Amino acid sequence: MRKLESRVTPYTMEFQPLILKQIALDCDVSQGELAKATGVSRTSMNLCFNKGYIPMTVPGFKSDTEEYLATNPRATQWLMERGLKISDIWNTGEGKELRHVMPAGNGDRMVQGKKAKRQGLATGLPDQIVMKWEVEMISEDTKRHFKLFRNPFVADVEKSGDIFRSDEHRYIEMAMLDAAKNGGFLAVVGEVGSGKTTMRREVMEQLRKETNVMVIFPQIIDKSRVTASSICDAIILDLSEEKPKVKLEQKTRQVQRLMMDRSRAGFQACLIIEEAHDLSTQTLKYLKRFSELEDGYKKLLGIILIGQTELKNMFNESQHVEMREVIRRVQVAEIRGLNGNLKDYLRLKFKRVGGDIDKIMDEAAIVALGNRLTMNDSRNKPVSHAYPLLVNNYVARAMNLACELGETVITEEVVNGI
Repeated sequence: MRKLESRVTPYTMEFQPLILKQIALDCDVSQGELAKATGVSRTSMNLCFNKGYIPMTVPGFKSDTEEYLATNPRATQWLMERGLKISDIWNTGEGKELRHVMPAGNGDRMVQGKKAKRQGLATGLPDQIVMKWEVEMISEDTKRHFKLFRNPFVADVEKSGDIFRSDEHRYIEMAMLDAAKNGGFLAVVGEVGSGKTTMRREVMEQLRKETNVMVIFPQIIDKSRVTASSICDAIILDLSEEKPKVKLEQKTRQVQRLMMDRSRAGFQACLIIEEAHDLSTQTLKYLKRFSELEDGYKKLLGIILIGQTELKNMFNESQHVEMREVIRRVQVAEIRGLNGNLKDYLRLKFKRVGGDIDKIMDEAAIVALGNRLTMNDSRNKPVSHAYPLLVNNYVARAMNLACELGETVITEEVVNGI
């Protein structure tokens, strides 16, 4: 075994895992816990495990790591069985390949009541990553390093021109506007951070400019408590100054009268419900009946539901046969990832704060980011998870790491190191 040089740029180093990584794998030592105990980022610890990178800007990193392992009975027993000293953890390992090896016991942890496999010890290959949804802030040092005066991902939508629209986004926006103006029944679904709320705000802003479209937007926070009665309340309150009747029959007649009057005066009503994945199946059935209100051949109410991917699952007839009357009438539009549009998206984000994406990320880094955010579904079909929130977080992490390493631009190696 040979010692690795400490003062070396990590991305000039080959994949040569340390004995430290072998201990972590065999003894199920959490990389995140070790990083926290030694005061380094998880990224730096990953580079240390896999390439022997020692973060020289962190005083006492090696001694703190050794002290942490010395208090772990399984780790000390592991060293004793092999006749090794604690200082030997900084040597490169020998024997089996560690690139795809998972921790002992698969590192199972209970996360928010659900069992999740901890896969952070591997080297960031696309089929092994765990999506990192936690918001990452760009440090002041990083902003100076890239000559930025503002974080491009904070307060990033202040006007319509700040919204990135791919062809798919434009299609979904047009579908929403069409449903609103022509009495359609549309469900827009997307993963957390996919831009649903931003799209909803933009559509509502456009509808407000349409003098003949009246938007109904229920304010009840807990959407699981939305009922036929509360929908009637929202329609009455947003279409008139009247007070909703007490009994549901009276309230329903009040809704029909108001909507008929508005329609004959040349107005179209549109009901928009956000967080619709929390609606009950019974409420979805009621909404279908609201969508059937007519004045002759004219639909009186357009309905747009906006929710997470659970909403799409609710419209699966094989799983919810009792919902078939709704499923066969609703149009579902799904917001997908930005792969194929990553550079254009990032160009817009950086341009609005005076930055140039070409001076911040090279082409290979953008390709690597797209690959990292693409995973295979249950049918082994590649699916892009490059949603705006995830892209923002990954680019912020990559910027912070590039600054820490002194890289002038984010490279493919930096992206694969986060």
